[in-house]
Amino acid sequence: MAKVHCGIDFGTSNSSVAVADSHGVRVLELDPLNDAPASLPSLLYITSDGEPIVGRAAAAAFIERNVDREVLLRQVDLGIAIEGYVGSEPDKSETYRPGVIDPNLREAVRARAVIEVNSPGRLFQSLKTLLRHIAFKGTEVFGTTYQIEELVAILLRRLKAAADEAAGESVERVVLGRPVQFSERADENEIAERRLYTAAQLAGFKDIVFFYEPVGACVEYAMATDRPQRLMVVDIGGGTCDVCIMEFGSAHNVAERLAESRILSVAGIPVAGDAIDREIIRDKLFPIFGSRARYGPSQLPMPQYLYNNILDWQNLYKLNNEETINWLLAAEASCNYPEGLRALRLLIQRNYGYPVAREVEAAKKRLSSLLETDIDLQMDALHIQERLERTEFAHIIEHTLEKMLHSIEAAERLADVTPQNIDFVLTTGGTSLIPAIRAMLEERFGPGRIKQRDTFTSVATGLAIVAQFS
Repeated sequence: MAKVHCGIDFGTSNSSVAVADSHGVRVLELDPLNDAPASLPSLLYITSDGEPIVGRAAAAAFIERNVDREVLLRQVDLGIAIEGYVGSEPDKSETYRPGVIDPNLREAVRARAVIEVNSPGRLFQSLKTLLRHIAFKGTEVFGTTYQIEELVAILLRRLKAAADEAAGESVERVVLGRPVQFSERADENEIAERRLYTAAQLAGFKDIVFFYEPVGACVEYAMATDRPQRLMVVDIGGGTCDVCIMEFGSAHNVAERLAESRILSVAGIPVAGDAIDREIIRDKLFPIFGSRARYGPSQLPMPQYLYNNILDWQNLYKLNNEETINWLLAAEASCNYPEGLRALRLLIQRNYGYPVAREVEAAKKRLSSLLETDIDLQMDALHIQERLERTEFAHIIEHTLEKMLHSIEAAERLADVTPQNIDFVLTTGGTSLIPAIRAMLEERFGPGRIKQRDTFTSVATGLAIVAQFS
């Protein structure tokens, strides 16, 4: 049996795996429920009895089991007594009687926490982004503590299983993609790579080699020709925008062409598609949910933490408790925009956070081929139809586009090249399909030099080629 070489692109939003052998390179099917079966949504749902569900099925399980569910909370004693001083500040009231209260007396309060008692499961998304957060070492899920490496390993095991099946044996060596920068902080970059390495080990890989994701996409394209070329890759996915500039000679076979290639520069920022989705929600949907409303006799502004929970939709259900809902009902009765607060209350009570996030992402994608679309949510008592135009969308994400352009300019400076020195610009990653991003690239490099590669699998394909010849 021909030896099989494996390349894995573990993404913030989607992941893919490709294998290479003497017969060529092929991308493997990972999720038959997904629109693109060769791409696995990087979603993990752990049920209350500990069953892990990954991919599109994880999203379906979350929606089925959580939408329109009331959250039941209970206060529990943590078994900890927190010491405190009593009498350290003299009582100035008339009832104060010196000598009755010892100013040095210590008392203690019992530490308590509010927990949910009827959760059917917990959904994790964007785990790749969490790798860099030093403070996030693990989390408890229904009595079992999972380190971040263990959560990522559950997803990587699905990718390894596909490679093992294709190889007919256990694949122990992998070329694993990584972004140019997990974070703009060096210490966070280091810990993210170390955690990803550990996760790959837990998934069953023995020999793990890291390779920059945009370089993988560059290799995928360059191996199809023997012409000398200077290429730039702009890889924009869910969590990062990565840029690579490479030079290839005129070798006639893959091994020689790889050996003669040079990486001139890499650059990147941890900003991409997820950040864009949040900007759309903040700009277009916050006002619909009453973010600008005023409530009460004093016409106070609405507390913004409620709306930030819409961005963090995984935890939106935690607001579905008696105290918050009663407060919203009272505010709704005394505000200048009761329809908005009612919509917010229904969003929380019915746990529609994930459907909202999915529709915003879908609307963003539709604008790749349409000049305008609707963010359309028709869910029982909650009805939202908000027009989003392509020009308006470009304005909403203008600041994010500037950051991406700065990353491209940084790669050019590091490589000591100008836009005129680049033969072709290769784009990959789902976010690169946004027309405003393509327009930015066409303005800088010219439309004839922009080449769109496979959105979800070009990086994995390139990584598999590297695995075969390294």
